[in-house]
Amino acid sequence: MPKFNINWNITRECNLRCKHCYYDAGAQLEDELSTEESFALIDEIASVFGDKANITFGGGEPLLRRDIFDLISYGKGQGLHLVLASNGILLSEEVAARLKKSGLEEVIIPIDGTQKTHDSIRGENTFEKAVKGARACKEAGLSLVIDPCIMKQNEKETTKIIDIAVKLGARQCRFFHYVSMGRGREVMPDSELGSVQYAENLMLLYEEQNKRRELEICTTQASQYWVVLKRKEGEGSFVPDFFYTEIPGCRAATGMLSIKPNGDVVPCPLLEVKAGNVREMTLREILDSKVFVELRNREVKGKCAECRYKDICGGCRVRAYLHSGDYMAEDPLCSEFFFETQV
Repeated sequence: MPKFNINWNITRECNLRCKHCYYDAGAQLEDELSTEESFALIDEIASVFGDKANITFGGGEPLLRRDIFDLISYGKGQGLHLVLASNGILLSEEVAARLKKSGLEEVIIPIDGTQKTHDSIRGENTFEKAVKGARACKEAGLSLVIDPCIMKQNEKETTKIIDIAVKLGARQCRFFHYVSMGRGREVMPDSELGSVQYAENLMLLYEEQNKRRELEICTTQASQYWVVLKRKEGEGSFVPDFFYTEIPGCRAATGMLSIKPNGDVVPCPLLEVKAGNVREMTLREILDSKVFVELRNREVKGKCAECRYKDICGGCRVRAYLHSGDYMAEDPLCSEFFFETQV
C-alpha cells in the first residue's frame, strides 16, 4: 500500500519572500497550532494511518518554528516517516546533523534554475545557500529531494536543474509546474506555462528520466505526466518504479492531504477548499467529508470525465478550481495531446 502523504505547513513564518510563493508566506499566524496541539495531531495521524503516513513539515520555513526538533522526535517515536521541506537557507551542518539525530529521513529543497535565475526568483545569494544546505543534508546522511518550480522564466533550464540535482546526489527531482496564486498572483501573474509548452516540458522530463535512471524524476501536480508514462509502458519503453508503486495522477484526497498552521485541512497544499479543522473535527471525519469523498472517487466533470486516462490522471483539481470555481471541473491546461476519449 502506498504511503499517504501529509503536507503540514507548521508555520506561515518565512525568512524569504519568493516571488512565486503560493502561500504568500511571511509573518507567523496568531492562531498556529501549539506544541501540545501538534503532539496530539501527530498521535491522531499515527492512529489513523499507522506507519503508512509520510509527514512533510513545511511552511513558510519550518526551521523558524522553535519546536521543530521536538515535533520530529515525537513523530519518530510514533513510527511515522518524516520529511522537511525547507528553502535551505538555515540548513547548516549542525542543523542537518540535529535533524538526522531527531529522526528526520529526508529534506526537500527547491532549486529553481541556475544561480542567476534562482536568485532572481527567491532572492540574492539564495542559490548558493540552498546548495550549501543540500550538501550539509547529504553529509548528515539525510535523503535529498530537489523540488523545482517550473515557469516561463526557467523552463529552458529544466535540464540544467536536473544536472544540479544529480551533482548534489539527490534521490529525486520533483517538478512543480507553477500555478498563479498567493504572492505569485500579484508578482508573477503571467508565468504559467501554456498548454503546448506544458506538454513539451512533460515529454522532456520523460526523455531525461530515460537517460538518467539513477535519479527519480517525477511531478507534483502535473497529473498528465502519468499519461506520458502509461503510453511509454504501452510501447514497451522504460518507466520508473514509482509508476507501479505510487497513487497515480492527481493525489488530492486520494493520496495526500494538507494541514495549515491553524489546523485547517485541505485536500492538497494549493487547493483552498476547506474540509474541516483538526481543532473541531477528527481526521477520520475530515477524510469522510464531501470534499474528500468526491475527490477520492474522481467524480470529475467535462473532458476529464470523458477521458480514458481519468483513473490514472484525473486532471489537476487546483487548476480546475482556480479556472472555474469548481474543483471537480476539467483541467484547463490539459490539451488534445493528452486527451483520449474512453473506448
